[in-house]
Amino acid sequence: MSQDKILVVEDSPEIMDGLTEYFQEEGFDVNGVASGDDALKIFYQYQPDLVFLDVMLPGLSGFEICGRIRELSEVPVIMYSALGSEAEKVQAFDKGADDYIVKGTGMGEVMARIAAVMRRSNAVPRDVSETYVDDVLNINFASQTITVRGEPTDLTPTEYKLLTTLVSQKGRPIPAEQLLHGVWGREYNTDELVKWHVGHLRRKIELDPSSPKLIVTRRGYGYVYLEADESEVA
Repeated sequence: MSQDKILVVEDSPEIMDGLTEYFQEEGFDVNGVASGDDALKIFYQYQPDLVFLDVMLPGLSGFEICGRIRELSEVPVIMYSALGSEAEKVQAFDKGADDYIVKGTGMGEVMARIAAVMRRSNAVPRDVSETYVDDVLNINFASQTITVRGEPTDLTPTEYKLLTTLVSQKGRPIPAEQLLHGVWGREYNTDELVKWHVGHLRRKIELDPSSPKLIVTRRGYGYVYLEADESEVA
């Protein structure tokens, strides 16, 4: 069985050495680069299964790299930084990151979150005959592809898992904590992840994300997907 490949983008030699050694001990094939400018070149050559991406880098920033990766690939991206501010987390998720880790987090938790992200990315598709179709969405569970109002739409692995979880229980509110544990895993303990990703998902599927008609918040109950009718199509 081939090893999963992690691309580590980190400009500190000490941190790079520590991450590389740890990930290799955990059974990963690891390739590391120290600058944003080199990261994209190596990304295309190496074809990693996951990118572990520092925010502050020489050359292109981690945000810019994540955005460019998202233009062509849905490979899982975990961003990490010493800051951990809410504004920085929001920017990371806006660029398409699947997770955000603050430097100094224990490596046990880091590995748990890597495993959770990769589980979402490698989720076994449903039977090839299964699809979900309404007047807005067409989800093919075999190919994990989605069209919105007839147009192909790219979702990150996390967005895909979140949307299909909501669709699978359409009409029924799902508490944020249940979504958090079901989509991200029980090692996550902040409902803000759900809030941020629901916001990003709304921007991709709603006609007016500020007044959502498909993914609706039921205060005190959670988030609910309401099957679309023709009024949401055009």
